[in-house]
Amino acid sequence: LATDWIARATLDHELREGWCAAVSTAWLPRAVMPYLGAAADPEVAGGVVILTPDLSNELIAWERPGHDPVIDTPTLERVLTAVARLHSLPTASLTRTSDGAELDPPWCPVAERLTLLTPRSAAAYAAAGNPVGDRFLAGWDAFRRRAGADAADLVDRLATDPTPLVDALAPLPVVALHGDLKLANVALLPGDQVAFIDWQMMLRAPIAVELGWFLVANSASLADPPSEVMAAYQRALDWNRWGYLEPGHDGSSVTGDWETTLDLTWITGLLLRGWRKGLDADAGVSLPSGLTAADDLAWWAQQAVEAADRRL
Repeated sequence: LATDWIARATLDHELREGWCAAVSTAWLPRAVMPYLGAAADPEVAGGVVILTPDLSNELIAWERPGHDPVIDTPTLERVLTAVARLHSLPTASLTRTSDGAELDPPWCPVAERLTLLTPRSAAAYAAAGNPVGDRFLAGWDAFRRRAGADAADLVDRLATDPTPLVDALAPLPVVALHGDLKLANVALLPGDQVAFIDWQMMLRAPIAVELGWFLVANSASLADPPSEVMAAYQRALDWNRWGYLEPGHDGSSVTGDWETTLDLTWITGLLLRGWRKGLDADAGVSLPSGLTAADDLAWWAQQAVEAADRRL
């Protein structure tokens, strides 16, 4: 907690990733969570050390010569299938081991995840001397100049009080989320297996929280527009193959009402990453989708504001 600002901001008193690494063989398949183990860190009070295989050649967004940051359609579908499989896991597999021992995962609080990078949080980080605060504040300043008054007002309102968004999410199905699905945290393993690292913000919440972040955090790697990525996720919900749900259940057991999920995905994405979209718009970045960052920001702002009018 003393050295990790995300741990402090998300009330991570048990250091979730260390917990995951310590129980991974009993909790989730090694193919999903590739940790080898964890132990107390003798050099850092209250800290943990984590052991993993060397995944530098398997992580999608790992910085290496000749690596193209844009993923192709088959790779995206492979990743989304793994994400959908994670979201479909039955509750029992997340709260007890294969031999029936009870587990109490230290889930990240939903409100703290949603407000981790907001202008209000950024100001607190800056006041505490954390340099990330100034970068986030610069991004939110660019966001306000470029996204329009309605979008800026929406972000400021939810940054001050995320309760309307949390309440809007409440009727949707709650599933296990990774919490930080940047492609840099996704490893492509042999045999079409996919693993996820960095479970520091794992939580139980509707999928809109996960997919909103996935879309905005990976905009520099996604050639497809957000609506098409969401449709590909829907197609990835293949229950007959996995057999995780009872007969007669389908993808709605995870997604809930799809139109509501889409709306809350747009709102969540803008709240979590509007600051970076502001910086990219100021820098004149062009995205793999063919849009300029400025046009992408305008699209997200419009979608989120219209969704908020319907849902919040």
